[in-house]
Amino acid sequence: MNEFKTDEIKRLVSEKIKEIKGDVPYSKISERCNVTSARISDVANNKIDCQLSTFIEIATGLRIHPKKLFDIVFDFEEYYSGLDE
Repeated sequence: MNEFKTDEIKRLVSEKIKEIKGDVPYSKISERCNVTSARISDVANNKIDCQLSTFIEIATGLRIHPKKLFDIVFDFEEYYSGLDE
C-alpha cells in the first residue's frame, strides 16, 4: 500500500491560502471573520491542523467560496487508485 499523502495535501492547501491572501495582512482577514490573525497565519504556514469551521471562517475572511481553498494541483484519482493496490 502506498503511503498517505495527508501532509502533502495540507501543505498544498496552506500554499493556496497564502496565494489567495496575497498581500492582505492576516489582521485584515481576521477582522472579516471569527478567527484570530495568529490562527490564520498558523493554518497558512501549515503549523497546525484545523477544523472545518476554521476553513469556512478563513474563506469568509478572504471573501471566497470555501471550495477555492481546496483547489490545489494534486492528482487525487492517481493517489486513490494507488491506495487500493
